[in-house]
Formats: sequence, structure tokens, C-alpha cells
Amino acid sequence: MGKTAKTSIALLFIMALLVSLAGCGSSITAGSFTGAAAGYHGELAVTTEVAEDGKITGITVGKSNETKGIGTVAMERIPQRIIEAQSLDVDVVSGATLTSNGIINAVADSLRAAGLDPAKYGYVSPSEETEEAITAVNKDAMPVKQKITGSVTVTDAKGRKVTIDLPVSSYAISTMDVVDYIIPLKGKDAFNMLVASGQDGGGGIQKYGKLYTPTMGNYLAHLGQISDHNAPFDLEMILSMDPDVLIVNSAMSAHNYALEIEEQLTRAGIPIVLINVPGKNLDKSVQQTMKLLGQVFQEEEKAAAVSDFLDAQYGLIASKKLSQRGDKPTVYYEKSGYSEIYGTTATSVTGWGLPISIAGGENIADELLLGTAASGGGGNNVDPEYVLKADPDYIILSGVNDGWLDSVKETKECQYDIINRVGWRDLTAVKNGNLYEFAHATSRSIYAFYPCLKMAKIFYPEEFKEVDPEAVLDEFFERFMLLDSDITTWFTGLEDCTESK
Repeated sequence: MGKTAKTSIALLFIMALLVSLAGCGSSITAGSFTGAAAGYHGELAVTTEVAEDGKITGITVGKSNETKGIGTVAMERIPQRIIEAQSLDVDVVSGATLTSNGIINAVADSLRAAGLDPAKYGYVSPSEETEEAITAVNKDAMPVKQKITGSVTVTDAKGRKVTIDLPVSSYAISTMDVVDYIIPLKGKDAFNMLVASGQDGGGGIQKYGKLYTPTMGNYLAHLGQISDHNAPFDLEMILSMDPDVLIVNSAMSAHNYALEIEEQLTRAGIPIVLINVPGKNLDKSVQQTMKLLGQVFQEEEKAAAVSDFLDAQYGLIASKKLSQRGDKPTVYYEKSGYSEIYGTTATSVTGWGLPISIAGGENIADELLLGTAASGGGGNNVDPEYVLKADPDYIILSGVNDGWLDSVKETKECQYDIINRVGWRDLTAVKNGNLYEFAHATSRSIYAFYPCLKMAKIFYPEEFKEVDPEAVLDEFFERFMLLDSDITTWFTGLEDCTESK
């Protein structure tokens, strides 16, 4: 996390770079060089200024159709990070991955135009990144289909009756995080049986590959990518991988694309099962999902064990009757915000508003957005003056220093740039150090109990003084998962980010 590579690493990199370029001497021509690459909404063009010693002295991004707000923030910040680090191996802007990578790729293209090798600036081409994590599908590595001995009819999260042949030998999922719900049921076979997954905005296929192949072996050899992020499913790829069932998280709207091809999949004998996490009732949705998948994979007892564990955590919070308190702390939530740009907030009925509500927080967005047609009771942006006037006791963030599955990359210093907004250093939450961030994907994961417990303890330290949320999280991993809980930076506070103080 943080804006750039650590200073010491950056300095060593620059020294090594200058030494490597020293022998080139007059072969480097100083000047301005243009390059281009695909962004989120079309081509991105850049002009890169290069000095005689090979140092990048300036980067200008040309006009584009990138999304105003978060996309344009990437256009400002990525060039700055590259220049500061003298490296193309910099953190992307959370929420603007495609724009960020587009700028990095365009700068690499401009360096080639200058006669320079982008790899000497730490650049890894998109094709090399893909090859590093995803190998070509090896049909010989596919799980062996077992003889059908029966079937089960389940009611999925949308109330659909779905019949599945048993036993399930292979399965496909809408995004890789769905595998976390299957690991407690099937252990290593969760990966041995997995034949296809859709992609998410954070590169989940690659991240899970880096995390799990050292333990599971090269399961990517029998994994086909069946969709891009927020894109229609590749029917041909699904049919080619021939899963016994396709499991889709309807909370991500992927079910709309899945149901478009349901008729063709049904003819091929591939049923679709819809789950819904976080749903409208976060304290129940994971347990409902586990029960459903326990039926699909014929592992009801294991599913019940997970559900009992989660029921105990949410039951503990409910026993404190936080919803009935008259002294609830006020809370403001924001996703992917920066000093110049306000990210979206959420009400108590959706996204990160759900754990805030369960933990007994008074969400300041509710009064403004719950009843509005524009937000549909969900998320939206709020007027900066509204936040200043509300002066919340706590501020919860996600998607800024996003730590989701960050053990697969170098851990970098976090930074809370938003405190540089006008008036924010005078907010009660900031002055008291009550500014926190959770890894963004946690709220829709099997681990959603953790932020609920953690926030409850933050908001009501006396009532939860005997509760250790980190110990509970560790126990969950020890009992049900294949790796330890250090896969992710789950939580940081203002005090953890020295540059933000």
C-alpha cells in the first residue's frame, strides 16, 4: 500500500538504472516521445520527457474518455508515481485499475520510441503478467468425471429450483472469491474440481493463482477464464470446460449475464446456481450460502459447522442490543476517496453500510440517501459540506489502501490522503484518530464477520473488551481454510500510516 516503492528501494533501483544506462552514453537521445495503449474507455496517449541519462522527467497524458473522478485521478497520480520512483512498477489507483495500467503501458510504449527498454524501468508487459499466473488450459489435467448416481434439487438465492446431477465432479464460478465458500466444504478439492472462473476488477484469477498454487499445485492448468470484469460470459469457453454446475454470485449482477445464456447451458446439462452475498442480511447471507453449497457438494455437515461458527459471532454482537442504544456513534463511510475526489458512500442497507449497521453505528448517509430515488436506498456521493456539518465520530474507508490479497505483492506504506481535504483535519474522527480502513472485498466475502466484530469493538470498547476479532479470524482460518489469515491486510488505522499523521 502507499503511493510508491519505499524510498530506499527506489534509490537503489535508480542507482542500478543509471549504472545500466551509463554504458549506453550517446545512444540515449533526450527529448519528448509519444506512446499509446488501451485504457478503460478507448486509447490513452502520453508524452514522456526523457533526459540524456535516461531519467524520466515528465509525463503528460493526452485527452481521453476516461471516467471523470476516479479515472482522471489515475491520470494525475500514475505519472507522478512513475517519475518519483523512476519505475513503471508502481501501485495502480484503487478503483481505476484499467486506466492506471493503460497509462503505464502507454509510457512503456513511449520509452520504446525513445530507444529505451521499458523492462529496465521495472515494466512487465500485460502478456507476461498473464503468463505468470495463467497457463494454457491442459485438457489432460481436467478432473475426471465420475459416474452419475443421483441428483439433488436445491432452491437458490433467487428462489429458483435447480436440479444438479450427483456427484459434482467439476464446477465453475462467476469470480474467484466464490472459491472461499467451497474451500471449507471440499478442502484442496475446491481447486482440484475448479475448471473455470470469471475475472473481477482486482485480477482475482491471478491473485488466487499466486496465493494457492504453491500449496495446491498448478490448478490453473485446468482453469479457463469465462468472463472479463463486469462483462458477459464466454459461452464457448464454458461449454469447452464443461462444468457440472456454474455458481454465480448474484450480488455482483453477474447473474444477469449468466441467465442470458441459461437456455444454452441447460441444453448442455450445465445448471446455474445463484448465491447472494452480502445480500440484504449480512448476518445471515453467508450461512444461507453455505447451506445451499453444502447441498450442491453433498457436504451438509461441514456447511453446518461453518454456519454455527458464524452464527456465534453475529449472535454475540446481537446480544449487546446495539440497535436499541440511544448513544450510537455517528459514522461516515467512503470508497476509493482521495483528497481531490469524494468516493461513494453507502447507506445501512447495502455494501459497507451493512457491517456498520450490525456493529451499532449511526450511518450519516441514511438521513440523506435512504429514501431517495437517485440512490435507491443504496450508495451515492454526498456533498462535502454535509460531511463537515455532520462531523462524524468515526470514518470508515475501503478501496484506498486496499489490502485485499496483498500478500501476493510487496507490502508498501499506507497513506490516508483524504485528511488533506479542506476542513478534514478538524473533524472529530480525524482529531481523535478514529479513521480506519478495511480491505474492500471483505464485506462480500465469507470473512464478513470480521469487520462486524472489529467495528463493534471500536465503537463500543467496553462492551466488547473480552472480544479479540483477530483471534476469532485466526480461528476461522485454522478450522476451515487452507492458508493462514495473513493473506490480506484486513485493517489499518490512521496511526498505522505515519505519512498521514
